[in-house]
Amino acid sequence: MSNPRISIPGGNGRMGKTLIKEILNNTKLSLSNSTCLTGEPELGIDLGILAGHNKIGRFLTDDKSSIVENTDVIIDFTVPEASLFHAKIASEHRIPIVIGTTGLNENQLTELRDIGKSIPIVYSANFSIGIALMQDLVEDSVKKLGLDWDIEILESHHNQKVDAPSGTALLIGNVAAEARKQKLHEVMSVSRNGIIGKRNKDEIGFAVIRGGDIVGEHSIKFFNQSERIEINHLANNRNIFAKGAIRSAIWAIDNEPGFYSLKDVLRIH
Repeated sequence: MSNPRISIPGGNGRMGKTLIKEILNNTKLSLSNSTCLTGEPELGIDLGILAGHNKIGRFLTDDKSSIVENTDVIIDFTVPEASLFHAKIASEHRIPIVIGTTGLNENQLTELRDIGKSIPIVYSANFSIGIALMQDLVEDSVKKLGLDWDIEILESHHNQKVDAPSGTALLIGNVAAEARKQKLHEVMSVSRNGIIGKRNKDEIGFAVIRGGDIVGEHSIKFFNQSERIEINHLANNRNIFAKGAIRSAIWAIDNEPGFYSLKDVLRIH
């Protein structure tokens, strides 16, 4: 096919700008449309200027319906409610969608899985290829270490992030819990404050840091009485997430309806 035409909701957000820049810098891709909320200060700005590029003659709009016009695939890093709206309108027009929004609850994920029966949806809390590989390392480590090792997960992000723990931290926690044949919501411990008693042997602890412009840092730590093992991932630039999402978008265009993960795109299983 000709250059894939990609639309970006939330083009004035951190990831939206990064995605637009990556698309404009790739001669094999075509930027279609990008939207924002009504009243946003960037409304009407040239999308090239918005992303620190040259003018391209297309502009940030608050027309929600434009996200499916002249578009082969949508990439969405917005907020849960908006992502569901974009997935529904994408389904109505049989357009694949890639979603990197975090903070979705189980009901919202169930709704996305249903929409995935009619279009390809690639959903991931983190589109870094390194995080995809980290999941395999975590699963293998937990299975080999068994229940005798304590598990703690630390995540750090910029001070504008609104959800905690991060979607990626929860993704890592779910991998660890499933490897132990546990359900994460039954064993996770996020807030520790005051006299809380001794640590439960089977719990998975989470710690959260918010500050400055940290792109994303995730660490899972395993402790026993004499040793400590750590698996770390540090993101130094948002373009790693954009590249993974764009790779997923190109993959989704040629695939059947379904609810997919980045591991499906990379064929890591």
